[in-house]
Amino acid sequence: MNFNLYLDDRTAKELDRTAKKLGETRSGLIRKALREWLDKKTLGSPGWPRLILEWQGAPDMKPFESYRGDLLAPHEHDFS
Repeated sequence: MNFNLYLDDRTAKELDRTAKKLGETRSGLIRKALREWLDKKTLGSPGWPRLILEWQGAPDMKPFESYRGDLLAPHEHDFS
């Protein structure tokens, strides 16, 4: 889908500088920024990147829950 987007001069210049610095096109950079913003709004994310939200874990690592049996019982607090 194509559409026109009108930017003020300052924003357009910053977009050009940033796109060039990152080796992206302006459209590509806008597309990525919009995707991140939509993900935050639609996934209810507090800002976690898609890579983190979709991470399934390391297949060769034991689940962290498997270590719970090794934990010491909590101590009674002196003020309770």
